[in-house]
Amino acid sequence: MFPEFFQAIGWVLLGMVLMGLIVWFVMPSMMLVTHKSRRGYAETLAALNEAVARKQGWKVLAVNDYQQATAPFAALEHVGSVNVCNARYASTILTSDKNRIVSAFMPLAVGVYEDKTGQVYVTEMNVGLMGRMFGGVIAKVMGMAGHDLDEMIATVTAK
Repeated sequence: MFPEFFQAIGWVLLGMVLMGLIVWFVMPSMMLVTHKSRRGYAETLAALNEAVARKQGWKVLAVNDYQQATAPFAALEHVGSVNVCNARYASTILTSDKNRIVSAFMPLAVGVYEDKTGQVYVTEMNVGLMGRMFGGVIAKVMGMAGHDLDEMIATVTAK
């Protein structure tokens, strides 16, 4: 009986290790979603700014040019991000002290970059999935924000 108990514990531990490895390797591809753009870099940025401006409650807070910022250190293709915010969504989360921990990834950022072949991509954090890890109000609001982001990005990247 005693050796069978240790054998069962060994199988449980092996299962936990395998699950941990699966999560470790799969989570990055689930947390970041990348879309090909049918436009050039500048046109993609402009279209994204327009899509955000058209979406009720959303604003562009900043456009970051990483190519320019890193120029003294490296010659990069076009790389940037657009910081976007929906103040109503943000206030719903931030009114509770316990939810303010997610301010670490506010405002939301949408990345836009060009690879070495000239193909432009739009990348986003899977906000809905991230929100589910927190549950409650955060999950609900981040789910709505993720849906909105998907709609805005689809207008930019749709063929």
